[in-house]
Amino acid sequence: MTARDAVYAFFPATGSAVGNDFRRKNFMMQVPGEFPIIKEDNVTHSFCGLACVGWMYQKIKDSFFLILGTHTCAHFLQNALGMMIFAKPRFGIALIEEGDLAKHEPGLEDIVAEIKADHHPSVIFLLSSCTPEVMKVDFKGLAHHLSTPEVPVLFVPASGLVYNFTQAEDSVLHSLVPYCPEAPAGKKNVVFLGSVNDVTADDLRAEAEELGIPVGGFLPESRFDRMPAIGPDTVLAPIQPYLSRVAVKLARERGARVLNSLFPFGPDGTRVFWEDLAKEFGIQVDLRDREKAAWEKIRQQTELLRGKKVFLTADTMMELPLARFLKSAGADVVECSSAYINKKFHSRELEALEGVRVVEQPNFHRQLEDIKRDRPDLIVTSLMTANPFVGHGFIVKWSMEFTLMSIHSWSGVFTLANLFVSPFNRRSKLPAFDETVWLEGVMPSAE
Repeated sequence: MTARDAVYAFFPATGSAVGNDFRRKNFMMQVPGEFPIIKEDNVTHSFCGLACVGWMYQKIKDSFFLILGTHTCAHFLQNALGMMIFAKPRFGIALIEEGDLAKHEPGLEDIVAEIKADHHPSVIFLLSSCTPEVMKVDFKGLAHHLSTPEVPVLFVPASGLVYNFTQAEDSVLHSLVPYCPEAPAGKKNVVFLGSVNDVTADDLRAEAEELGIPVGGFLPESRFDRMPAIGPDTVLAPIQPYLSRVAVKLARERGARVLNSLFPFGPDGTRVFWEDLAKEFGIQVDLRDREKAAWEKIRQQTELLRGKKVFLTADTMMELPLARFLKSAGADVVECSSAYINKKFHSRELEALEGVRVVEQPNFHRQLEDIKRDRPDLIVTSLMTANPFVGHGFIVKWSMEFTLMSIHSWSGVFTLANLFVSPFNRRSKLPAFDETVWLEGVMPSAE
């Protein structure tokens, strides 16, 4: 397939049978409820859950992530996380070969023994992938068989058949719940829910303590033996928008209260997050002046974003708070789509997005036609779909970058704004768009 073919595989000609067929069927369903959401029928052009290994193994520093998978899984992790390979990282793949297809269950005892000898982990996470799940491998039984009191082996469903790649972090935290001590009734504090780097965690902790909010810790903490105690008087403060399952589990099993607020992205979300969290502890704070100062800090960026049409395709499940920040910054959010929306968990973000077209499980072919018609100034999209959009002259931002950068709370405001502005600045420094290079596939190495 040539470069031109690859581009037009994404962009069928206007009026084609494929395009008209998708417009005619439309595959849309209005979800009833307080917040209007359109639910469509498509899969997400995104990574599988194994991608979460890239940040989770760095967060839980005494862990090891073992994936039972194929050569495809190995190639994916080698390419996605290749810069970390030479640091002897704490993750690996137990490869399924042809001979394993006839076995009842894969034998991982020798591999686990080698991991323990080389890395001395406190916990091993056993991640599933597509092929062994199709083979009906009993991962829970396998993890139980490999577990010891000294080094538990925890099963983490991370197959791309079911989970978006950020949801795999939700699965990791889900597996850690039994290892969080039960906090006694009457011990009220906040536990921040979500993986962030140590610098961001320190900032969040310091901000909470400055407001007089007692901090019980983070889920996850940086070490397996330091997981926070959670009980009926624990307030869970989600700081990542893709952790609804573990939040529901802790609310049901431990009686913890889940903070219902905006996520701490951007000046507006950060102010509301801290004010709402303080209210949970009977503390009244007014952070409007601080929000105003934060907007002033990124005034140059917001002036560039103001009036720009932005289209967010589904990828990271961070789309709702990102779209809300863009709307507050003055951008025109044409569409905000996400792989999964929990109307209760995301209620405040949905409320803030009133007037914006919000789509769950979007139909990518329909989105292509809308993008061709509306010609947005910026498309926030996955790595898989970015190049065809660039090939048609659109300015693109990789949505994956928002999962890897420190964009939380007050300290992350400048970084968040710059992530949206950088594609415009980069395009302004490039020569005029040359269709022959992109659409004809003319590259010097091809001659």
